[in-house]
Amino acid sequence: MSSLDFLTPDATGEALARTPMEQLAQAAGARFEAREGWNVAVAFGDSELERRRMEETVAFCDRSAMVKLELQAEAPALAAAVAAVTGGAELEPGLAVRAADAWWCPVTPSRVLVLGEPAAGRELRGTVAAALTEAAGTRPTSLVDVTCGLAAMALVGPGARELLARFCAIDVRPAVTPAAGFRPGSVARTPGYVLVEGDQRLLILVGWALGEYLYEVVSDAAAHLGGGPVGADAVGVHQLA
Repeated sequence: MSSLDFLTPDATGEALARTPMEQLAQAAGARFEAREGWNVAVAFGDSELERRRMEETVAFCDRSAMVKLELQAEAPALAAAVAAVTGGAELEPGLAVRAADAWWCPVTPSRVLVLGEPAAGRELRGTVAAALTEAAGTRPTSLVDVTCGLAAMALVGPGARELLARFCAIDVRPAVTPAAGFRPGSVARTPGYVLVEGDQRLLILVGWALGEYLYEVVSDAAAHLGGGPVGADAVGVHQLA
């Protein structure tokens, strides 16, 4: 098993990691704070404006600092490892599972993408690595930290699906892709993933090098819908509501 821990910033270090969307967020008026080793855009001006965007139109938020782990193993071993960490969850094609404070997203029967909050990164990596080793035995496995390999953005609000439709052909209508639906495909004409976190909340992921491009595409589309950027604090409050 291989683990590329160096791809995820160490929250104890002095240097802050920066997402590929940071400069554009700064130009849009973001206020930043150091969080878990990252320079995070926590707010964009008036909190009331951020609230209205999320509740009335649509908002988008840089979520690239999320921990992202890619697990690969033979299907039975991988299923056993996931079940061990999640309390028995079984993954189905096209559906993610929310368990152990993370999203477990099946890409193929032998490949799973795990998404968690930055604060839980070190513990999540250790737990997953131990479970994968025990479940696989001597069979080959791979656990790679791809946190800095995938940029991520949340779309929040009643217009989230409409916003996605402006630059992505993946069908996220509730009848086709319900809550917890997970779809690999073309996002803004580049390979990516879409996760339906909730009725009015989507998460999109693309390659890290395309993060700035994604921000520009989403920002332009959101402006036509009366939406705009919000900070991590506003999205966190919305998630708890």
